[in-house]
Amino acid sequence: MTDDTKVTIEARENGPFVVKRLTRLKGEDGAMLETKPVTTLCRCGHSAKKPFCDGSHKRVGFESDAEIPAAGRDRLIAYEGEEVTVTYNPRLCSHAAECGRIAGNVFNPAEKPWVQPDKGSRNEIESVIAACPSGALALAGPEHLMPSGRAEIEVQKNGPYWVLGPELVGASPSGEGASREKYVLCRCGLSGNKPFCDGSHRDKGWKSGT
Repeated sequence: MTDDTKVTIEARENGPFVVKRLTRLKGEDGAMLETKPVTTLCRCGHSAKKPFCDGSHKRVGFESDAEIPAAGRDRLIAYEGEEVTVTYNPRLCSHAAECGRIAGNVFNPAEKPWVQPDKGSRNEIESVIAACPSGALALAGPEHLMPSGRAEIEVQKNGPYWVLGPELVGASPSGEGASREKYVLCRCGLSGNKPFCDGSHRDKGWKSGT
């Protein structure tokens, strides 16, 4: 794909995400949203036109480089099973909870360890790895499996942007084992791992409707 056709995302200093050539943007309700050759998406968490930027970052004094402790340690944890080993990095996790929804028998925070590969099939585990929007979960390697049918950017209700495919210009995915093709970007302004999401929206009770 040439530079004039690929989708790119730029995290502007103290400003929005500037997305070029985006063709598929899915909103919180699952409906596809209109895009332009250049689309600006809010990342301060205060826009009245979410997910689009309305300039609120200037009004609230949003600082993209503000020093905020990141939630979750940046380390790759391996959960070994007889057939497959799952890796997990807490720093990358956006708490989308797709893992529990798809295979709660394998991924259960109420149990220790919370990931038990032998309690499910390889197909179940691969489905979870593919669905994990942040890339926090992977197969040993790590191997990131990509979901089919997902929009280039999806807006999670009360959560981050799920990105699949677009190149993030000027920044690399932060965290051991992170994927360059599948990652999550902060839109609440509270992450300690900007421009990436670190799950702070959940910890701090951020709501996209406010």
